[in-house]
Amino acid sequence: MKSIRAVIRILLVAISTITLYIIYYISYLIGKIFRAKYEPLRNFFMTLWANTILFILNIHVQVKGHPPKAPFFLISNHLSYIDILPLYQNLDCTFVAKKEVESWPLIGYMAKTMGIIFIDRTRKVDVGRVNRIISNSLHEDQGIVLFPEGTTSSGERVLPFKASLLEHPASIELDVNYATISYQTSEKDPPASESVCWWGGISFSAHTLRLVKNRRIECQIIFGSDTVSNPDRKKLADELYEKVNQQFKPVTDGLTSDSEA
Repeated sequence: MKSIRAVIRILLVAISTITLYIIYYISYLIGKIFRAKYEPLRNFFMTLWANTILFILNIHVQVKGHPPKAPFFLISNHLSYIDILPLYQNLDCTFVAKKEVESWPLIGYMAKTMGIIFIDRTRKVDVGRVNRIISNSLHEDQGIVLFPEGTTSSGERVLPFKASLLEHPASIELDVNYATISYQTSEKDPPASESVCWWGGISFSAHTLRLVKNRRIECQIIFGSDTVSNPDRKKLADELYEKVNQQFKPVTDGLTSDSEA
């Protein structure tokens, strides 16, 4: 039964993603011809896509706090590739992602046309280029979301923040928003730390198969009630880490029985 559910979900996710992207891409090309801004169109389709995938995977998102309005610079802890779903659902934004994603077949090209900002973390010189792009990408139709841990984790704790990509908000003393994401699975599913959080060297395909077998996933996203600014990027990273760490809820081994549908 789990295998059948997994196959059906994977097919539905693929069909929905490709269909919505084709519609978006045609509209995107038409917009380029007339030199129209693509961000409002992107925001609409990414919110629609996120809601569709959340429904297919039976992921229920609980939101606490108030999502910021664009333009904003927001950082969050990072647990899984599905972290983008609750963020796209609630924010008009683009992401800073690792350079490797750009080379992924099909997904890399799709991400580029969605305005994702790629960084090569193996080259320190690339940080300056990305910070310039970030500076030009903050406007009324778009905020920037960054995962300063630099990798995903098991959800036991928040990993230390890397300060290099906070150079732009630090240099202009920009107010930085923050959010935390956490997951739980139902009592009949494997722990979220194993089946939702992506860590420990498991391949993307193997983990995806494990994730889609879950009956139900609860996601809680908490938006901070204040912002942080500091002209020193290392101090800014430390202050944001403390804020995120204070409100972060570690990933637990299952839902309580009264929270299942």
